[in-house]
Amino acid sequence: MAPDLELYAGAGSASERTLLVDGELRTYRLFVPASAEPGRPVPVVFNFHGLGSSAREQELYSQLVPLAEREGFVLVSPQGVGEPARWRGAGISQEDGVEGPDVRFFDRLLEFLADRLCLNPQRVYVTGMSNGAFFSSVLACYRPDVVAAAAPVAGVYFPPGGCRGPVPLLAVHGRLDQVVPYGAGLIFGVIPYRGAEAYVAEWAEQNGCRERTVRRLAPHVLELRYEGCAADTALLAIEDGGHTWPGSAEVPRLGPTNQEVSAAELIWEFFERHPRSP
Repeated sequence: MAPDLELYAGAGSASERTLLVDGELRTYRLFVPASAEPGRPVPVVFNFHGLGSSAREQELYSQLVPLAEREGFVLVSPQGVGEPARWRGAGISQEDGVEGPDVRFFDRLLEFLADRLCLNPQRVYVTGMSNGAFFSSVLACYRPDVVAAAAPVAGVYFPPGGCRGPVPLLAVHGRLDQVVPYGAGLIFGVIPYRGAEAYVAEWAEQNGCRERTVRRLAPHVLELRYEGCAADTALLAIEDGGHTWPGSAEVPRLGPTNQEVSAAELIWEFFERHPRSP
């Protein structure tokens, strides 16, 4: 299909758009950098919001729009459904299974945009916050032939039964998180969660890693990185962080926000190092 010149004409600003998927009208926000032009492939980052949040809120909270403009990647912030808005099939509830409606939404939206924008198929990335982090973990697990790397924030997950192939993964999680516990515990007091380190360890096994190393990136930020991997695997443990996005605006009801590092910058640095092999 020929490039959609209307999408390129709106480059440099975000817009809200719709797409009909399986008879359901879905909404997403799209940011195309001003530097984008037909015929020149660019990376694309899918950015999934948390439970009860929205595409617009996640677009702002993640701080990825100015980064997309500076670094030249397309940013897609899809909107979940329901009250509160959520991602079906995000893993924890196993709702709708692997091929649920929101996984199909991702598949169809990527296909739709790839037909109209010059996207680099080796540079499709997923990130998200909380419920969106679970969903980005699931997409990485079941779409290794599409997803080049994943960066779940405050909600890394590894589906039972294993994944379909190795995918580089950088998880970010606050040790003071009272919503999705850093260690083993319950989400909302009822949903079992094995803990960020446990789930990242499963990703490390899936990705063929060996021993784990630990180094301090900042006064309150530890990097737990696995060595000898087929696909890089790491966890940033934010010692003074709650259920929050490091470097972003404070949200007191979700706990403290670390300002020593920028999750957006670290995520993009990780993505930039990890194109998918053709």
